[in-house]
Amino acid sequence: KGSDENERFYEYLSYLEVEKRKGEKFSEQSKVLENADSASFKETAEFKAIQEKVKAIDADVKDYKNKFISEYPDALLSKVFLASKDPDIPEAPILENGRPDSTFAWRYFKEHYWDLVDFSDDRIIRTPVYHSKLERFMTKTIQQIPDTIAVEASKLIEKTRESNELFKYTVFWITSHFETSKQMGMDAVFVHMAKNYYMTGQAFWADSTTIAKISDRATKLSYSLLGATAPNLIMKDTSDQIQVLHALDNEYTIAYFWDPECGHCKKVTPKVRDFYNEFKEELDVEVYGVMTNAKEQDSWRAYIRENKLNWINVEDPEQKTAYKYLYDIYSTPVIFLLDKDKKIIAKRIGAEDLENFIRHHKKKTS
Repeated sequence: KGSDENERFYEYLSYLEVEKRKGEKFSEQSKVLENADSASFKETAEFKAIQEKVKAIDADVKDYKNKFISEYPDALLSKVFLASKDPDIPEAPILENGRPDSTFAWRYFKEHYWDLVDFSDDRIIRTPVYHSKLERFMTKTIQQIPDTIAVEASKLIEKTRESNELFKYTVFWITSHFETSKQMGMDAVFVHMAKNYYMTGQAFWADSTTIAKISDRATKLSYSLLGATAPNLIMKDTSDQIQVLHALDNEYTIAYFWDPECGHCKKVTPKVRDFYNEFKEELDVEVYGVMTNAKEQDSWRAYIRENKLNWINVEDPEQKTAYKYLYDIYSTPVIFLLDKDKKIIAKRIGAEDLENFIRHHKKKTS
């Protein structure tokens, strides 16, 4: 009560409701025309007249907002109007080949996406606008490549430095979103955020326990990121012979972590076996199968014999290699795919995806 901000806001809502009703009336008229002649109704003079009226409503609303911004530049509603706008994209420049630059619009949109957001005014995060704009930018506007996302995240976070609340919200949301992402490789963004903001003491809102958990999680994940060299494993096979992961010279290696008593493993392991038997020679692939349950050595050996798992079967019952930590193994089964240099090129993928992924990788790198 007694707030000029609120009075202006409700005046805007009342105005918008009137314009909305006008638009709904024209929409109903369009549907009547469509039902009468669904094939060519868009070519009728009546439909075109309706479209012009709809455009006029949109223009009136736009003028209302621009006038409001001009009269009340410091009002929260003005900040909301501005932040909601997309950048106006100029005409693409002509390249030397005489054609318009086809990537100009996207690049311009990305570079000017945040131009109209006042990062010094943290009131904007109390509205739905900032969250929606942030989510759209991080998940749809920029290329969904971990390194690219990490760079753009840091550039955006630097813009929020003027407001502790915006800085906090932006860092927290990006960190949380990519920590829980289901998309392969996005854990690299979480690691970037943890190392650059939480582990450097900049996350002033997080207590020591939270920071310790995030730091440990990021450190753990950093060993098995896409593109990283897979941690070497030195384990004994069923004949007590030493088998070294990095010593394998195949073009592709599958590091397969499984448990013979795991119900899901019993469904996946035969699929890995069938893939291996069919494509071992053609795709030059080897499986380094790690048994993760030290208590089940007898059932492990029996399962290998019964299911004819003719790949390299190893175990580390004393956890000397710390493979569960290095490969972030908290459940089974887990499949890592390594190239000839033992770089991780895929992680936590399904057995049914192995053939297509390898063929795609071979084509991409040939």
